[in-house]
Amino acid sequence: MKKIFIIAITCTGLALLASCKRDAYLTGGSVHNAKFDMTTYDFLKNRPDGLFDTLLLLLDQAGLKDLVNKNGITFFAPTDYSILKYLDSRTRQEQEINENRKWTLDSMMKYELPKFADSLKTYIVDQKLSYGNLTNNGSMMPTEKAGSQTVVSYEEIKPDHPDYDKLGGNSNVSTNPRIVYYTPLYAPLSPPIVATDITPEQGRRERVQTSGIETNTGMIQVLNNDHILFFRQP
Repeated sequence: MKKIFIIAITCTGLALLASCKRDAYLTGGSVHNAKFDMTTYDFLKNRPDGLFDTLLLLLDQAGLKDLVNKNGITFFAPTDYSILKYLDSRTRQEQEINENRKWTLDSMMKYELPKFADSLKTYIVDQKLSYGNLTNNGSMMPTEKAGSQTVVSYEEIKPDHPDYDKLGGNSNVSTNPRIVYYTPLYAPLSPPIVATDITPEQGRRERVQTSGIETNTGMIQVLNNDHILFFRQP
């Protein structure tokens, strides 16, 4: 646990620098079609860089392992960076009341575990979402959290996009990159759905940094490292 947070905060040393550069590259929309011969939970557990160690601890504490391993689901997994950013945000909120307060992982497990258990279901869709059943404009579908809906899209990134190069675009290649976006909604939308037209008042668009991971039980789409847990505003 402590090691993961140190890496997230400092990213120093040659080995850590290489790791940070690799993660930064992945945020450009790396696409993976690999099939992993393990469950979704075990894939997260066996990540060699420990990117989901804190997430797994919270999943265990909240009793959500079986839900993550439910057959046929897609888990839009937040990384440990997302959890750290959430803790930093909550600490800033607490320090508006008392400058000496901090919101730690222990605070989260003591006071927010029921919230975590419920809110994590927003990251789970009861469908196996591979590239073949995703569209550019996206489709609205329910999440595992009661009453919650999301739009999942697989969007072409065109040269006029401000982050075209960062997201893997190359003017020397005829094919544009495509990126999966996950957009939990604050209220249902009326069709037709156009994911890029969803406003911040309607939903929170989150880019997937590593997509198309198929396990023995479902799919994993890894959200970008800048995402804040529970879709909290910065």
